[in-house]
Order: sequence, then structure tokens, then C-alpha cells
Amino acid sequence: MNQTSKSEIKIAIISDLHVMAPQLLVNDGSALEAYLERDRKMLRESVEILDTLVGDIMKLEPQPDLVLVTGDLTKDGERVSHELVATQLQRLVDAGIQVLVIPGNHDINNPDAKTFDGDTATSTDTITRREFAAIYRHAGYDGQSRRDTDTLSYCRDVNDKLTILAIDACMDRFNTFVSRGDAQDHCKTSGHLEPSSQQWLVEQARNATAQGRRVIAMMHHHLVPHFHMEDTLAAPYMVDDAGHLCRQLVEAGVHVIFTGHLHISDVSQTMRYGSEMVEIATAAAVGYPCQWRVATCNTNSGMMMLKTMDLKSLPSNPEFVDEARGVFVSSIPTITRGVLRRYWSEVSQAIDNYRHKHSLLMRFVKLPPTPDAIADLLLKHLQEPVTRAYISFTEGNEGTHDNEGLVEQLIKGVDHIVDETVKGVLKPIAKGVLRLRIYHIARLVLRSILEDRNDIGTAHETVINDHKAIIRF
Repeated sequence: MNQTSKSEIKIAIISDLHVMAPQLLVNDGSALEAYLERDRKMLRESVEILDTLVGDIMKLEPQPDLVLVTGDLTKDGERVSHELVATQLQRLVDAGIQVLVIPGNHDINNPDAKTFDGDTATSTDTITRREFAAIYRHAGYDGQSRRDTDTLSYCRDVNDKLTILAIDACMDRFNTFVSRGDAQDHCKTSGHLEPSSQQWLVEQARNATAQGRRVIAMMHHHLVPHFHMEDTLAAPYMVDDAGHLCRQLVEAGVHVIFTGHLHISDVSQTMRYGSEMVEIATAAAVGYPCQWRVATCNTNSGMMMLKTMDLKSLPSNPEFVDEARGVFVSSIPTITRGVLRRYWSEVSQAIDNYRHKHSLLMRFVKLPPTPDAIADLLLKHLQEPVTRAYISFTEGNEGTHDNEGLVEQLIKGVDHIVDETVKGVLKPIAKGVLRLRIYHIARLVLRSILEDRNDIGTAHETVINDHKAIIRF
């Protein structure tokens, strides 16, 4: 897009493509199946999904001026997958559409970059941060962007009325590799920005605002919680110290940010910092509900019209979305076990901290000692209502779903877990204390999800349509 004074700018937003290049699957078999068991991504179809998605974007009338890709472009940072994604995005550039990307936690220096051959998974080339910028030089990493020296964050003037602030909070420099002498292969999910990078971002936003441009941000990790206590219960999906960064960006004139990461179609808003910050999380293209966004932005009025688009089918499979939903539902047990295994050290630490803080009460609580045993306990009492709630949360507009009685059904399941884990002669007293501590918080968390309430329990509580909205930016 040329540097012009165009006041209405059409933006397409896609996220979490997780493309797996065909050459990574030499022969199908148990190795790939074992990987897929812990996930709900449609990896075998990922290349066709991206090809279809790019085609759908190019068919829009009028075509968009800009496409934003909010991270996790590849399955696990494989070089060949990045090269494939870059080639597909070049189709948009060749059609006169500007493309801007930002990395996700899967995209760089990833020990899970593998080639699958039957029963065997073998490490393959991943990429460095410098190589990411080189591969996507046509998608934000060229001489027209202002770059942060310490991250892959950049600032891009779309024209003289709009600036995109692309924020990289990924922590891939802390990833570990057995092949490099580390104790385990581990890819960091969390997001973090050093104070110097935060300051750089705020200065870029402030300068753009002072020059009369409106600023829209994009980042892989969440900045605004999408449910009550997300920063505690799902901390790896939010950037560290999100409240502080959010306040700074709001004060610098940023009021909208596009994100991905959690694979949900959800819009959240906070008014905690004197003015609103709206976060628009876009669902993963590679898994149910297979959605993307279109935002039409009027830079004169500062109003954005948001619309959610559905990837309805694939050329090779008209029933693709129904199959993706089936995979999503059937994967809930394996996702539960996989998450607990992956974050067991963090879960164990949180339990130990709570046990130390409430030593008298926790003396009567006997939790299972392993992640699989805790997963079995949760699934025993919560699988059906959690599946319903998770589907509703992922699809968005939870308040329009038939969730009547679901909060109480979930609370009842929690009550059964309490009953099963509290032991000893003082069990009735201990259960009563736990109920007082847990149930109020649990209801707030569940209502914030199932009723789609932002800033629940505060004077700023609001509900926003997750699929179609008019938003001030």
C-alpha cells in the first residue's frame, strides 16, 4: 500500500496458521499420531487451509489494503514451513496487499521442529530470529519499518493516517534442546518484554499519535484478559505484567490490539486505565472454529467495523469444518492431560505455594500426586460440562449459546472434586472453608466466560459481540 491519505483502510486478520510443510511427513504413522494426540490442530490439512485462506482474502470486494498475521505461522518453527508460508503470503503482496507478520511462540528456535517417518520423529532445521526477519522481509521486516533493537517488534506507518505497532513478546531465547546439552526439549509458551522494549513501543505509539496517526497494535500473546483471572489461571497466554503495559499503551493513544495464541474467537475490553483498550483475539485457522477477521477502519472518525469470517470448507473436503469440530471435541481429554504434563512444574509450584500459605486447611486436602491422576480426577467430574464450556468459549458470543445451568453444573463438579480430595475427621469443616474460598472465585471465572463479561464484578463490566462489532480505535 502506498503512502497516501486514504482514510478508510480494510484489514484482514489471520492467526495461528501452524503450517506443516508436506516434506515434514515422510510416512504417516504413530509418531505424528502421538504428536496430534496432545493437540486439536488439523496439521495434515494446514497447507490447504492456508492456500484456501489466501484465496478467500484475495476474493474480498474490495480487496483489503492490509493483512495482519498475529503469530504461530508454523507448526514448530521448521525452516521449510516458514519458506512455504512466506511463498503463500507473497501471493497477497503480488496482488498489491501489504502483509505484516509477527512471530508466535512456536515460530523460532523450536526444539519440536521434527520430520515424521512412520514410528520415528527426527529433528529438523528450525530458524533464528535473524532468519525469521529475512524470510519475512516482504511482510514487515524491510527498511520501511522502524525496529526495536532487542526483539522482532517493529512500527510500520501504513499511510499518513495509520500506524501498526507489531509487538514481539516471545521468549524463544529460553528454549532448551537436548541436542545442545540441555536436560530436556522445552519451548516457552509465555510472553515477556523487557522494560527497554516496552519503552520503545510506547515511544513509537506516542510519536505516531503526536503526528496525527491512529495506532493499532498486534501481538501473539494476550494483553487484555479474556476471562476473569486469565493472568493467573492461563498465565502463559498473557504477556507478563500485562496491566502495566496496557496502561502505558492506552496513555500513548493505543486502543485496539489484535492477538492470537489461545485459538479463540473473542473480543475483550477493559476500562481500568482511564480509557478503553479492546483486544480482538482471532481463532486459529488450523483448527475449529476455523475463523478469521475483517476490520474496516475509518481513520477520520476512529471507528472500526469488525466482522468475523468462516473458513467453511476445503476444496478437497466440503465437510472439513464438521470434522475439525469433531477433532476438537474428542481432543478435550488428551488436551487436559497434555497441558497438565507440560505445565506440571508450574502446577506443582502453585499447589505448594497454596499449601504453604494455607497449611492448616491443606493438611486435610489429598490431591493426586501426578499430572495424569489429576487429569483423571478432573475428567471424571467435569469432562461433559467443560467440553460444552470450552466449545462455547472458543466459538465466541458465549452469552448467545444454550448455557443454561452450565455454571451450576460446573460448580457441582468442583464440589464432587472437593468431596473426593478432602480427608480426615475435620472433613466437614475443611470442605466448608474450601467452598468459601473457591466457589465465589469459580463463579466469577465461569460467568466471565459463559456470559462473555469483561471486567466482571467491577464498575466497568461490559459485554461485546465477539463476531461483529463497531469499535473505537
